[in-house]
Amino acid sequence: MSRQAADEAEILSVAVARNSQGRGLARQLLTLHLRRLAGLGVRTVFLEVDEHNTPAIKLYNRAGFREVSRRSNYYPLPRKTARALVLRRDIG
Repeated sequence: MSRQAADEAEILSVAVARNSQGRGLARQLLTLHLRRLAGLGVRTVFLEVDEHNTPAIKLYNRAGFREVSRRSNYYPLPRKTARALVLRRDIG
């Protein structure tokens, strides 16, 4: 799921059912969605990911996303908060 404004988009969610994870489905979904966004004229895509979500960070890095910023205290965790990594990829 994403939202678009002019030639930029923000990916809001990429989700795969727990019992289907580890099969490359998230990579396929992301690749297909990036192609669709490019077809709609999007040139830059942003997303935010929890700094502790290693599988998602690996997925996004492999897809060409790079860190451009961090948001402190973004995700609440028990007894502490985690930062969100803000990632960007140019596609158009």
